[in-house]
Amino acid sequence: MSKKLFSMLAAAGCLACAAGGALAADAAPAAPAPDWTNTGNLTLVSDYLFRGISQTQAKPTAQATLDFTHVSGFYLGLFGSGVSHAAYNNGSGSEIDVYGGYRYPLSEGNNIDAGLVTYWYPGAHFAAGGKDIKYHTQEAKLGVNIGAFNAYAWVALSEYWFGFAVQPDSGKLANTRGTAYVEANWNPELAPGLVLNLHAGRQQVRNMSDFNFFDVKAGVTKTIDSWAFSAAATYNSGDASKNGTPLWTFFNADGSGKNVAQKRLQLTAARNF
Repeated sequence: MSKKLFSMLAAAGCLACAAGGALAADAAPAAPAPDWTNTGNLTLVSDYLFRGISQTQAKPTAQATLDFTHVSGFYLGLFGSGVSHAAYNNGSGSEIDVYGGYRYPLSEGNNIDAGLVTYWYPGAHFAAGGKDIKYHTQEAKLGVNIGAFNAYAWVALSEYWFGFAVQPDSGKLANTRGTAYVEANWNPELAPGLVLNLHAGRQQVRNMSDFNFFDVKAGVTKTIDSWAFSAAATYNSGDASKNGTPLWTFFNADGSGKNVAQKRLQLTAARNF
C-alpha cells in the first residue's frame, strides 16, 4: 500500500471517528433539571422601608434573602434585617422572616401566588392591659403576576398586627387581626439592565383607623452582572401624631421620638447569587 493511499484511509478513519463521537454526544440525554433551585442576595439599604414606614429611623442596615423554589411551583424563603429598637421595644434589633407558598402558572411568565409570611422580632415585647404583647406577626397573601405587573392583597392572621394592640385615643386593648394591605407594582424594563419601579399601596388597620395610610414609590434599578443598585423616592401618608397623640412616631429609650412616615429616599446595593 502506498504511503499516499495509507494517509487517505487514515484521514477517512479519523473523520468517521469524529462524526461517530459527535453523533454519540448528540444522542446522550441531557442532565435532568434539579427539583429545587435556590437564589439569594446580600443587601445594604440606606433606610429599611416597609410599606413606606422606616423600620430603622432613617438609618442604614444590612439585609439577606434566601429563596428555594420547587419545579412544582412551591417555594420557601428566609429574610433577615436589622431594625430599630425604637420600632420594636426590648428586642435584639433584628427581624427574621420565614415565608412560603405556591405559584400556580397561568402562562409563560404569569402566575397566581398564594402564601404565608411570618415576621419574627426576637426578644421584642411590651406590657399593656395586663398582657405581654409580642410583635411577631403572620400574614396571608394572594396575588397575580402578569409580566412586569403584579397586584397583591395581604391579611393579618395574628391577634396583634406588628404589636398594634393599644388604641391611641382610649388606651384600651384592641384586636387588630384582619388588618389588610393591598398593593400594585409595575416594573417595566426601560433599557437592558435598567428597570423602572412603581408601587402604590393602601393599609387598613383594623380597630385602629388612625393608623391607616397609603404609600407610593417611584424608582429605578440598575443591574450590572450580579450586582443591583436601586434608588427610590417614597411617600407614606401616615400621620406622625393626631390631636397631640403620637401615631407614626417611634420613641427611643431616652424619650426622643422620630416620625417614620411621610417622604423618604432609599438607596440600595445588592449582591445576587
